[in-house]
Amino acid sequence: DGNLDNINNWEGLVIENNKLIGLSIENKGITILTPTINLLEDLTILRLKDNGLTSIPNELFDLKKLEELSLSGNSAIIESDDFLPGLFSLSNLKELVLDQFGIGEIEGIGALTNLEKLFVENTSLDNIPSDIGQLSSLVELSFINGNFFEIPEGFFALNNVESIILRDNENLTTLPEGFNSLEKLTSLTITGSQGIQTFNRSIFGASSLKKLDLSNNNIGFLTTVDGIIPDEIGMLTQLTDLNLENNHINTISTRIGELINLKTINLSNNMITDVPKELGALTILDVLDISGNLQLNEIPEEVCTLEDLGAIIISEGECGDLRVSSEYSYIESEVGVIALFFIDVTLDAVIDPIFIEGDGPFDVDFGEIGFQIHEVNISDVLIREDTPDQVLVFESATQQFINGTNNLSFELISPSVPNKDLAEGRTYRVRLFNTEFSNVKTYLPAYELMVLD
Repeated sequence: DGNLDNINNWEGLVIENNKLIGLSIENKGITILTPTINLLEDLTILRLKDNGLTSIPNELFDLKKLEELSLSGNSAIIESDDFLPGLFSLSNLKELVLDQFGIGEIEGIGALTNLEKLFVENTSLDNIPSDIGQLSSLVELSFINGNFFEIPEGFFALNNVESIILRDNENLTTLPEGFNSLEKLTSLTITGSQGIQTFNRSIFGASSLKKLDLSNNNIGFLTTVDGIIPDEIGMLTQLTDLNLENNHINTISTRIGELINLKTINLSNNMITDVPKELGALTILDVLDISGNLQLNEIPEEVCTLEDLGAIIISEGECGDLRVSSEYSYIESEVGVIALFFIDVTLDAVIDPIFIEGDGPFDVDFGEIGFQIHEVNISDVLIREDTPDQVLVFESATQQFINGTNNLSFELISPSVPNKDLAEGRTYRVRLFNTEFSNVKTYLPAYELMVLD
């Protein structure tokens, strides 16, 4: 109707002082971008995500005020000879997103000296540009699912970079020394590169790091020496989050106890046998995940008694005197419930109490009670294909999880008192186990049991 009174509320437009400064055309199926886009000379933000663009008109590069440009999700774009020179002439750019974008190189990007955020994901990029070190204003950098084999030396000239993500770059096999020169680096993620088989010790010299994620690599695959978390880790005193899951790590340096700011540690699915008691010095630790370390020995009492520990997730071990029986076994071929982590409910009350009347003994037939396990983590290594991912509800109607057996019993594990001496109104810790097979007790997680008045 020609009424432009509400233009400020139009979807995808940002109006300031009666000027169009922001335009978002995302997932609209646009295949051609009109050359007259250069008439929007005040644009500072242009987002063209997830369209079917096949080319970019040179006129777009007349928008010299652009500070944010997203061309992601346009994989059909065919580069012209003028594309990269035009792109790199946008000297005011602060954020550039090239995700699922038909581009094979970005050499020359060093001209964008005002760039603060660069996200390059799911492209056919063969190399990280050698002039990347010229991006002196860069704060956030992400290269995901690329084809490059190495990181150029110029990478370590990024003096202002705070966050680096290198994820799922399968061809990346080595990391050069130099991470310790990135003095402002607070978050480093290098994951999903199976060719990375050793720790890069210069990483431990990046003293400002708060988050370190080296998960899903192959660290320690070749030799046991490579699988040792080195003593240099003690230098990362600002670290709050450490993720080393899905590697071949076998030994934790005792100096990990010096990382007093750690809140989350994930060492799951490695080859760790012993947890150092020095972890008990991490007084603000909230989550410790060491599940999937199949040869894990008893966890030191110093770790189990951490007051602020919200969750400890383990699979073949228990805290202090709450040990798994030496007869413990998963026996995958015979028992359906074989991949549940033991969760210490004294540290993380994710499991509902079981209420049973009487004073024992507690040999309870499966069909006589109903109880629930909420949000139980399940091992990716030992999970059965027909086992749910997150929530298991054990009732008489769901006996298929234990192959139909009713041979379940309770075993008192804490405190250590005879069944006949259980006091009414008190809560005890028990373990439920399957007794169908005479040669082994197949344990499920520990539960709380309250003897009612």
